Amino acid sequence: MFIGLDFGTTNSALALADAQGPSRLVPILHEGGELSTFRSILYFDGEERDANGRPLAYAGPAAIDAYLEPGAEGRLIQSIKSYLANPDFTSTSIYNSRYTLENLIGFVVARLIDATPYAGDLIERFRRSPVVVGRPARFVRNSLGQAQEGADDFAVARLMAALKGAGLADVHFEFEPVAAAYAYEAGLNHDELVLIGDFGGGTSDFCLLHVGPGMKSVKNRAETIIGVSGVGLAGDAFDARIVENVIAPRLGRGASYRSTGDKVLPMPAWLYDSLKRWHQLSFVNTYKTRRMLEEIEPVSDAPAEIAALLHLIAENKGFEMYRAVEAAKVALSGAPKAHLSFKVAPIDIEAEIARHDFDRWIAPELKEIGDCVDRLMETSGIAPEKIDRVFLTGGSSFIPAVRDLFAKRFGAGKLAGGGELTSVATGLALSARQRFA
Repeated sequence: MFIGLDFGTTNSALALADAQGPSRLVPILHEGGELSTFRSILYFDGEERDANGRPLAYAGPAAIDAYLEPGAEGRLIQSIKSYLANPDFTSTSIYNSRYTLENLIGFVVARLIDATPYAGDLIERFRRSPVVVGRPARFVRNSLGQAQEGADDFAVARLMAALKGAGLADVHFEFEPVAAAYAYEAGLNHDELVLIGDFGGGTSDFCLLHVGPGMKSVKNRAETIIGVSGVGLAGDAFDARIVENVIAPRLGRGASYRSTGDKVLPMPAWLYDSLKRWHQLSFVNTYKTRRMLEEIEPVSDAPAEIAALLHLIAENKGFEMYRAVEAAKVALSGAPKAHLSFKVAPIDIEAEIARHDFDRWIAPELKEIGDCVDRLMETSGIAPEKIDRVFLTGGSSFIPAVRDLFAKRFGAGKLAGGGELTSVATGLALSARQRFA
């Protein structure tokens, strides 16, 4: 049995492969049903404690359920993977208990294993079998959205430590776009030169390589890779543009207030930068921030909007905001306009978003992605017409403007997709088989 683990910014998944045949996802059990992915999210209860006296913790779909429970007052932590390249984030205090980043990642992975129907067997396999784990082509950004050059070794070492702490004894890394190539290759009966584009929550990764039956006997897949590149933005960055242009203006961005010296000051920009990275809202939910907003509200020219912002931060409603934004983004992939509804009293936001506006908002990110692809092609010395197929995977691969970016460069007829949320996991299991069979 060969094991692949996709620990993602937004979702994680496990897959297995036998000595022959296709790989398969390991189902996630929740509330009597089965899920294909496990949300990479944690929730710490502010009142309940575990046997060690630490805050009771939940992960995955159980974390979302606990967070959405009426009256819940805990701390939600998401996009943990995006902090790996940030040397400034070493640990955090959660209800007077300190957790390292490695602790948090290990907890997600351990609970993912526990949520499978054969957790006991998997735990034993993890202790004695090699596991192939996905990693971005480049860890190029920290959690603040800033370039973090030279962070690859640092980020990989932290991820390795986290996985070892979760009980994985023999870890091997594979580039996520290469894993997606394994998944694509499984259905081929001929060799191809393929560009893989893998769009995650925090990174967009690309790999140019040969795939097909003729490559399956190659133990070291690096021999088939022509070039690998990546850029530190993807789904989260697209969400941030909707927050910036639709949510933030309705929560006081652009408003002003009178200071104690009777000066007219603009609302602090850093508050709205935090909104764009909603998973960081729990870090700005401090007494100092809440007190500041309470003082600003009555002397602001937009008191209702400031009150709504205070509620969003104080009540930790970032996840509800994220769900509303994500739903609108997904809807825009299939329609020329979408309705965004974010109603958590006193927050009451209803807005229509046109796809052409969304495309305009994300134009800087699209350009950065396009430039990354162009550099990969240039440094690889491969002309676009030589590419047989462009395989796009990950949630953001559905966005029409993203697909159009590749259609213009390579031709719409060359675009392919499939298993957008799970192809990396299934490909990692196939990678494990090719390496260790």
